[in-house]
Amino acid sequence: MPDSSFGRYSGGLHGRRAGRPAPRPWERSFRCPATARRRPVEAPPRRYEDFIALHEEIAEASGPSLRPLWWTGIAAALSGGLLAFAAVIGLRTMFGVEVPVFAGGHTPATPAATSYALCAMAGTIQATALMHLLVSSAARPVRAFAWIGAIAVVLLTILPLTLKGPFDAALATAGINLVGGTAVVVLLSAVVAGSRPFPQDGPSRRRPGG
Repeated sequence: MPDSSFGRYSGGLHGRRAGRPAPRPWERSFRCPATARRRPVEAPPRRYEDFIALHEEIAEASGPSLRPLWWTGIAAALSGGLLAFAAVIGLRTMFGVEVPVFAGGHTPATPAATSYALCAMAGTIQATALMHLLVSSAARPVRAFAWIGAIAVVLLTILPLTLKGPFDAALATAGINLVGGTAVVVLLSAVVAGSRPFPQDGPSRRRPGG
């Protein structure tokens, strides 16, 4: 019989001594009690301990107060709606500019102003809800909201220019969207940044001795 590095090979599995029968399948399902007693107790993984500690720390920490954010958002929505209504009425009656451009020239001034004011109020409330979500979940809520708000303002400024209608109405609508959207983004960002300090949003402090 040929030799192997673990003993004499009898045609079975390598490493088994010659003459010893291979264990049956049902015998492999059991283990010697002494072997089970000698097995050391495994400690729980470190990452699960860190996860539990982080979860407890987050649960114990008090979240930021969102009442100033929502009061500011509601006030901005009402003010923005009134300003949008007044701007449409003034531009249509005094200068004959058919603002907003999506309402068309055949729409009376009051319904056009009302629809534009409702759109402005809805957009402000949606921006406030977005900031609420970012404050609750994002590490840098002010910075994330500024990026998202900037993209939204750019789109709202470009969109009226792509619609069919008088150029002066499209230009006036784009200007109102630009001014109003920028004001909402800046106002909500300032309220959140002033209500609670977020070290991640500010400039990084220099290390001592660096």
